[in-house]
Amino acid sequence: MIAEIAFHEALKKIKVGLSEKELAAFLEYVMRMNGADGISFETIAISGANTSKPHGVPSDKKIQDCDFVTMDFGAVYDGYHSDMTRTVAVGSVSDEQRNIYAIVLQAQMNALEGLKPGVSCNNADALARDVIAKKGFGEFFGHSTGHGVGIEIHEQPTLSPNNSELLSAGNVVTVEPGIYLPDKFGVRIEDMAAITEDGYENLTAAEKNLIILQP
Repeated sequence: MIAEIAFHEALKKIKVGLSEKELAAFLEYVMRMNGADGISFETIAISGANTSKPHGVPSDKKIQDCDFVTMDFGAVYDGYHSDMTRTVAVGSVSDEQRNIYAIVLQAQMNALEGLKPGVSCNNADALARDVIAKKGFGEFFGHSTGHGVGIEIHEQPTLSPNNSELLSAGNVVTVEPGIYLPDKFGVRIEDMAAITEDGYENLTAAEKNLIILQP
């Protein structure tokens, strides 16, 4: 995906002193330079305490040592949208940060592995939500686990607790659980998945294990 190229280039760019706005602009620049017709939505590139806001807006805040950096972005190509999120660390990482990251990754992988035709959207949501809740952080996951993606950035089906619609082959959905600790930090990990006849195909290949960048 074009967005993945931008992510890998951003890993070379992220450092202490880079502002969130600069990072967002860089992601968009790389996507366009690699063939994107446009961006899927307003790019989210946030750091530190701002990552505790699920839909934070890039600011003049500069990345600092010990920050998590969350990037949620996508490209439009030939009329179709992409959507991915990665959270990376800069410099030193606390045990709490590692723990929250591990929980979100476990939740995300659990939901992905359960995707197949005939699974209800609320059950797919629960596969991620229950992992987070059992670890004691359910109240800090306040949005749906995912949504459809295609000609529009947000389409049906929605992977949410109140949607009993069944997944079917050909659906493309995001899987993006998160934990957001107010005024501290947040973690979100998002892939796009295509529902196949007997399971799913992950359309996002970018690394998901915690990446720790030199400050």
